[in-house]
Amino acid sequence: MLKKLILKEWYRFFLSSVIVLFLLLTVANLISGFLRGNVTPVEVLLNYLIEIPGFLLKIFPVSCLTASLFSINKLKNRNELTAIFASGFSAKKYFVTLIQASAVVAIVQLFIGGFVQPMTRSYRDNLIENSDNKFRNLKAKGLRTSTIGTGKIWFKSGNYFFSFSSFDKKNGVLNNVTLYFFNHLFKLERKIKASKLIHSDGSFWIAENAHVFKNADSEKVFPEKVNIPSLKVELKEDLNDFKKIESDITTLGLFNLYLYISRLSESGINTSEYLIMFLDKISSSLICIILSLVAATAIFSPNRRTSSFGKNLGLVFLLTLVYWLTYDYSLELGRSSKINPYVAAFSLPFIFTIYLAYQYKVNQKLK
Repeated sequence: MLKKLILKEWYRFFLSSVIVLFLLLTVANLISGFLRGNVTPVEVLLNYLIEIPGFLLKIFPVSCLTASLFSINKLKNRNELTAIFASGFSAKKYFVTLIQASAVVAIVQLFIGGFVQPMTRSYRDNLIENSDNKFRNLKAKGLRTSTIGTGKIWFKSGNYFFSFSSFDKKNGVLNNVTLYFFNHLFKLERKIKASKLIHSDGSFWIAENAHVFKNADSEKVFPEKVNIPSLKVELKEDLNDFKKIESDITTLGLFNLYLYISRLSESGINTSEYLIMFLDKISSSLICIILSLVAATAIFSPNRRTSSFGKNLGLVFLLTLVYWLTYDYSLELGRSSKINPYVAAFSLPFIFTIYLAYQYKVNQKLK
């Protein structure tokens, strides 16, 4: 009965917080959208619908914090928290109950961030024409948007490098391709430049209007240039590999995103920026549990006369503000490869876990 009482109060304040924050974000999003002159009202509404999962991802962690804080304060004001502990319900059981409550939210958060949000973003081009140019939040992310100054995508695989300007998924064509083959001593031995590389079968491609430079690594023979109208080339990558390379990672589900990152990593490409996106989905789910427990440290002062709600509220929200600012900065360091992506994503949750363990150990009197 005590556990049901705690869960009932927690979920009541959680849902209330979600509704209030959702309405605030809705009003802010729609007003800012309607004030813009380069989009229609219908496009503003469609963008709003696409962004709803993103709103929930921001709301859930704060709502977990609010639920713990206000539910405990309500129990204090009615002297029920003191009665709960006097009946033998320990602080450990209380924390476990809140972990169970917030874990449900964390699972929903992971599902929305890992599957629902990518799915809704995948429909943006069908719903809004030129969505990338009209709404900054809908811009694509991935390898194709991270090209170097030449405007080409560079790729390494096995014993060759190659670059291409664009990829036609429908027809299986790589445009403006240059391949650089090197030997076991990492010396350039052959170069192939073609206007198009057309997929033939499996890992075989046809290079149209190919210019082949041979014997580049020879010390005795001068390099030779040969023009071949149609040249069959074997690559380690097939059509599906290039579709993954060209993918917009914001539309990839959790598992497909992991496979995308693994494939790029095997090819020698720096995946820190993409790995951070994957780890953030997991870390932000853990944050729901952590913030609910940070606010729950108020149970160590169960008597309402010895506890100031305003003080607890200010302290918790200060910690939350510091947490989010530091967390965002840490993720940015991870994206730029200045620190390890795993450290960037999980160092702060780890530190807060140590803080919670310390608070529990110091206040063992409520065991």
